[in-house]
Amino acid sequence: MKKIKVMVVDDSSFMRKIVSDLLNSDPGIEVITTARDGLDAWEQLRNIDPDVILLDVEMPRLDGLALLGKIFAERPRRVVMLSALTQEGSEITIQALERGALDFISKPSGSISLDIEKKREEIITKVKLASTVPLSQVEKFSSQGKMIKKPLVREKEGEICPRLVFVAASTGGPKVLYNLISELSPLKTSGILIVQHMPAGFTKSLAERLNNSASLPIKEADSGDKLVINRGLLAPGGKHLLVEEGKEVSLSDDPPVKGLKPCADITLLSAIKAFEGRDILAVVMTGMGKDALEGCRVLKKKGGTVIAQDESTSLIFGMPRAVIEEGLADKVLPLPDIPSAILEWDSQGKDS
Repeated sequence: MKKIKVMVVDDSSFMRKIVSDLLNSDPGIEVITTARDGLDAWEQLRNIDPDVILLDVEMPRLDGLALLGKIFAERPRRVVMLSALTQEGSEITIQALERGALDFISKPSGSISLDIEKKREEIITKVKLASTVPLSQVEKFSSQGKMIKKPLVREKEGEICPRLVFVAASTGGPKVLYNLISELSPLKTSGILIVQHMPAGFTKSLAERLNNSASLPIKEADSGDKLVINRGLLAPGGKHLLVEEGKEVSLSDDPPVKGLKPCADITLLSAIKAFEGRDILAVVMTGMGKDALEGCRVLKKKGGTVIAQDESTSLIFGMPRAVIEEGLADKVLPLPDIPSAILEWDSQGKDS
């Protein structure tokens, strides 16, 4: 079996050694080189071609974000970020995901994490998953949409929303969410609820980045927030988000479901109880696994509508594929067509 060739880039010699050992402990992976910073990595990439680059965020001389820019400007490659759980680290990580990094792993206890061993399974899984993404798809994904967009003039958010747009995403989600939200003009009858699989500490930065490029306000959800017209709420990492009967949200610290927290199924099923089924549009976007499938099953029985992102614009086609294969998708659309489909559905609420 051909091994997955990996480059590990980190300014800590300890982290380079321990992460390399973790990866090499899997028989399907081989670390072919390490680099002490972005400049070292950039020089090596002239002569080697790893299948996956595991890239630290914060480094001297040339940091992860700057190296990522060079990689995607010259020759796109599969990159997974390794990020310290700090405010600066989370902000840079979100920017890296927007620019084309496929995924990220948070270091459990800072830049030099002596307990990185606890992340062994996640590191191996995400490197293997990244290696399966065709380079043609990586190139398309990295060039998809602009990364900086001047905020549009917003209309004042309205009253409690009678209709809800629910969006679920996982691997590849931050970038497609940026492109989705930035193309939505103000909503007339609906609010938006977003579940993006992401650990605690990163969703606040994601919400802020989305808010800065959207035509409607976006914020990380807090317990007690109301679902109102023309406002988006993003489920916080490390919490389950529930929609209550009064169309306000609450946060739960219950255990992960299918290894996920937040879990899209948990949120969508609770929303179905709070809204009439016909008043919910579920949009299932790029991601691994089948989260949102159970919620979409129930939603379709209640008369709701489901849109699935198509394979050509999905980084990982797992979540959309699941709802399509079960015949639950009313429409299967490429990413550029989804905003107009949401706006069309939103406008129909004015006549109901």
